[in-house]
Amino acid sequence: MPETLNTRVTRLEDLAGRAFTAIESLADKQARLDDVLVTLTEAQIRTEERFQRTDDRIEKLVSAIGDLLRNGRAQ
Repeated sequence: MPETLNTRVTRLEDLAGRAFTAIESLADKQARLDDVLVTLTEAQIRTEERFQRTDDRIEKLVSAIGDLLRNGRAQ
């Protein structure tokens, strides 16, 4: 039995409502993902800064050890 016009309109309205619900859900998830990405990016920046400070400290220590060895052997 063919659908009546009213039945088709009702079905299309239902499908449109489902589509909008899905789009809203995706938009919310995208916003949450954006927030997580910002958090991860900030954490990565802090980690890189810590590694750079650690590298600087290691470089100074190696240089100081080299100076100590050179000065100690000269005496």
